[in-house]
Amino acid sequence: MPMNDYVARFAAAPRSFKKSYAMLVLAWACHPAFLFSLFQGRAAVEDANPWILKMVVVSLSLAILLFLIKPWARALVVVGNFFVLIYDLFFYVALAPHRKISTVLCVIVVLFVITGTYWLFVKTSRDYFTQLNPKAGNPKGPGG
Repeated sequence: MPMNDYVARFAAAPRSFKKSYAMLVLAWACHPAFLFSLFQGRAAVEDANPWILKMVVVSLSLAILLFLIKPWARALVVVGNFFVLIYDLFFYVALAPHRKISTVLCVIVVLFVITGTYWLFVKTSRDYFTQLNPKAGNPKGPGG
């Protein structure tokens, strides 16, 4: 499928899906920045840099897959968001002292992940996602 078709599909998506996408992309962008802000200036940051870079790649991959509206993208996003929340809350609580930027980034990530995931599963978004990815081979047939 050409990229223009994906852009057209995204443009035709309901507002709830677009809001979800925007919130999740912002949360995924803030997630590695938050982790970096926690480790900044510590000896551990040199060891953490490859992991933070891997999280950037995972975040970018989730954003692309959700944009492409792959059939399994929502499930992958939910699992990814669960781990983002757990990691961010754990690191925020476990590591002290906190900087203002760390606190702000953590709040942004947590609120936007929760809200973005909610908007991804409201009826209009769910119906649009299902419409573009119908289940193959209905075993009961059209008569039920």
